[in-house]
Amino acid sequence: MVFSTLLFFLSLARPTLTDFLDNKVYDMLLSASSGGSSSVPIIVDIDEKSLRQYGQWPWPRYRIATLLNKLRESGALSIGLDMLFAEEDRTSITAVRKELSKDFGVNFEFREVPRDLRDNDERLAQALSRGSAVLGYQFLFEEDSHSDDYLLHPLRVNRLGHVGEDGPPPFIRASHVSGNLKMLSQAAQASGFFNVSPDPDGILRRVPLIIEHKGRFYPSLALATWLRSLRTNDVLLRTDGRGPESLTVNGTTIPLSPEGSMLIRFRGKGKTFHYVSASDVLSDRIRKEQIRGKVVFVGTSASGMKELKPTPFDPVFPGVEVHATVVDNILRKDFLSRPPWVPGVESGGALVFGLLSTLILAWTGAGWSPILFGGIGLGLWQVSAWTFRNDGIFISPVLPLLILLCNFSLITLIKFWREEQRTRERTRELAMVQEATIESMSSLTETRDPDTGGHIKRTQNYLRLLADNLRHQHTFSTFLNNETIDLLWKSAPLHDIGKVGVSDKILLKPGKLTDQEFEEMKLHTVYGRDAILAAERKLGNTSFLRYARQIAYTHHERWDGSGYPEGLKGDQIPLAGRLMALVDTYDALTSKRVYKSELPHEKAVEIILDEKGSHFDPTVVDAFLEVRESFRQISLKYADS
Repeated sequence: MVFSTLLFFLSLARPTLTDFLDNKVYDMLLSASSGGSSSVPIIVDIDEKSLRQYGQWPWPRYRIATLLNKLRESGALSIGLDMLFAEEDRTSITAVRKELSKDFGVNFEFREVPRDLRDNDERLAQALSRGSAVLGYQFLFEEDSHSDDYLLHPLRVNRLGHVGEDGPPPFIRASHVSGNLKMLSQAAQASGFFNVSPDPDGILRRVPLIIEHKGRFYPSLALATWLRSLRTNDVLLRTDGRGPESLTVNGTTIPLSPEGSMLIRFRGKGKTFHYVSASDVLSDRIRKEQIRGKVVFVGTSASGMKELKPTPFDPVFPGVEVHATVVDNILRKDFLSRPPWVPGVESGGALVFGLLSTLILAWTGAGWSPILFGGIGLGLWQVSAWTFRNDGIFISPVLPLLILLCNFSLITLIKFWREEQRTRERTRELAMVQEATIESMSSLTETRDPDTGGHIKRTQNYLRLLADNLRHQHTFSTFLNNETIDLLWKSAPLHDIGKVGVSDKILLKPGKLTDQEFEEMKLHTVYGRDAILAAERKLGNTSFLRYARQIAYTHHERWDGSGYPEGLKGDQIPLAGRLMALVDTYDALTSKRVYKSELPHEKAVEIILDEKGSHFDPTVVDAFLEVRESFRQISLKYADS
């Protein structure tokens, strides 16, 4: 719970990571609910075809004027020009005349050219004055920018609400402007800025609809073009204490994000809207029905001229189509928004889900935790997607999901740590049970044979010493790991447990056994195997008793196959039995028994070496020879008193 609370307070700072993830989720939701586009906005494209037919860009402005006149005559509701006419047209006859006079001192009157054809800018101004066209311009924000006092067309804004005095400016404020020729601006009845800027990750998701400049509000090119189609310039701007809230025009309310921007519901990749080649308009190759009643944007897709913007759908989205998409959203009243209450809902939801998930995950088992985690996460995503699709409101599930994921990971880690502690405790208890089981079973042998106590200690240590030496050989390295060697060490005391089934007169006989007595003595291997096998069945066939069974049953087998009880040969004998055969023989040779006296260590080594390859595994004998001095030390340390 403390962790969830900390993440809640962290969320109030809106870290960059969550902003990045919010944007990616927004893009995914947008892609899943893009929908179709309106047929009203269209784009008249100065494309490659137009340049081939009418020459390179920039065109003489009389051609732009002709294009505007043809679009207006075809019934276009309004025409937005996604271009800037900041300087005089140098192809005008009047401009050429000035250049010739300035450079060569030659004055041409061009009397044969009609007056209305001499100035291209004047012809464009006449076309603009007919009312349908909207000029585009660009606001500048650098402190060292310089601009003339351009004529712009502000909005007639009716304000509803107030804006707090403290904090950053509620609207984007431009310091300068890069505009059109004054003649053109005076002739046009509307204009709008075409500034757009991507989010910090470089993706365009929103555009400003209004920008403040010198205390007045100005519309974007898209907004101005739509307003021109309605023949109005009046808007109702609602604000609250934090900034702009919405813009209402002719009954349509457009939600605004901070600083007067509008989230764009892109419809897909570029060329979503209907494109008409400018050359087809100029050459009268299109029907008027294709233009009538449309909101037209004039731009260019020609190579080297088009302005491309990265969007959630397309990394090279045509800039002119951004304006068309804005108008499409307005016409269809298909808006996206993040109301001021959304961040609070996200942070509060994150806290609630964090605390709730902590309680649920803490009290559920390992099997249910992932299911509940997945169910809660899926539910959060579905709620966010449903709100986005049906209400156009983006409520990000990122923060609640992050808290849920962190809680799941942390609680799972705690559960794992606790379970690991329990497992270690259970392992320790199991090891104690193993040792107690072996000790209790081996104690049976000690009750029958007074010499067994020291024998068990010595053979245990001999076996570990021999196995530790063999583990370094490639043949045995996989099998003889720490766990196996430890189990062999624990199992060694049970190698003679079957002797409890042999009668005392045979077990304690001081002299040589008869053939019949020896045959009965051999049965101690079978008795031992059966006793351990019965215990294995009760304990679930545990591995530590498996090695004990192998040792008890096969430690009298011989490498050449002459041993008992089965006469196994070579590698048929389990390694545990081969090891025990050598250490048991060494201890029998160097220890005093009721039927014999002990032999010196050197003599025992000599006997074992002589029986290499017959009684004993040659590899095991070689390993024994390397550690034979350690065998001597063990025999002295645990000698029978």
